[in-house]
Amino acid sequence: MLSDRDYMQPGLHRLRGTFRPRGSVLTLLLWANGIVFLLTGFGQNPRPMSLLWLRPDLIRQFQVWRLVTYMFAHASFPHVLFNMWGLYVFGRPMEQRLGPTRFMYLYLTSGLVGGGVWLLANWHPQAYPVIGASGAVFGVMMAAAMAFPNQQILLLFPPIPMRLKTFVAGYAAIEILLALNQAQSHGGGIAHIAHLGGILGAFLYMRSLHARPYNAGRWSLPAAMARWWRETRARNARRHFRRTNGTDTEDDKLSAETDRILDKIGESGLDSLTPEERDTLSRARERLRER
Repeated sequence: MLSDRDYMQPGLHRLRGTFRPRGSVLTLLLWANGIVFLLTGFGQNPRPMSLLWLRPDLIRQFQVWRLVTYMFAHASFPHVLFNMWGLYVFGRPMEQRLGPTRFMYLYLTSGLVGGGVWLLANWHPQAYPVIGASGAVFGVMMAAAMAFPNQQILLLFPPIPMRLKTFVAGYAAIEILLALNQAQSHGGGIAHIAHLGGILGAFLYMRSLHARPYNAGRWSLPAAMARWWRETRARNARRHFRRTNGTDTEDDKLSAETDRILDKIGESGLDSLTPEERDTLSRARERLRER
């Protein structure tokens, strides 16, 4: 129903409390990466870079902060440029869809899982250091493909249209092949394993959002059970009414149509709605205000 949607919950912001950032997290991330790039001498100053990069021997020394700092350091201007461009392109719709708090968790979860998977695959003293936001950016790409699977994008080379889910699936397949080739050759360079780890982290995070109510506390089992009980009772009440009256109420029909329209917005965007569907959303909002 419309009233069950995240952005229609009146107490949502109070439940998030101090954990809800104000303003755009995407803007803060872009600025943070740019500032770190300047402070590290455009990625060429080895001393500050050595304080940020991720390496197994340093994790063994309990320098666990590197699982976060590594994703804000970049080695060259093209490195930071392409990562920030990807973060902006895919992050802007995702922040609008998830909100600043959950987008921040998405970014950090993708980067953390990306770094963790890379450590598992390179847990030896000769491992090269890893830096860059690529794992986190690949995670944001994966989340965008899950949220807007049928969104059309235009490739640069070659300039052909493609669905977002197809684009990300193809990119992931390429990363798998490159990671296998890198493992066979024992080469360094690009951390393809971290990219795949970022994709995995985003997949798990997005699935967790579907598995629990948006307006519950983070990983709150009691809140999820309470919501399940309320929804089950409401569903049983509607079924009983239909059995006794032999027809759906106007509210039931409006709720079902509103859910279909909201799902359509999630897949194809607001611009895909017909005038009739926009009118249905307006009527649903008015009905919600009356209640």
